[in-house]
Amino acid sequence: MVVVYVTLIVNGRRTYNSVPMILKADVKADLEAMGFTVDDAGDVKTASAE
Repeated sequence: MVVVYVTLIVNGRRTYNSVPMILKADVKADLEAMGFTVDDAGDVKTASAE
């Protein structure tokens, strides 16, 4: 299910805030491994290339 939520978030079909609490840590870890950031409000953004 983690991969499903990550894919949906990346494609703009779901938000991080819609992820069930039990999966949030794993989804966040996968998103960060892909170069995204998740802020405290649940907004997912691409990491800046610095």
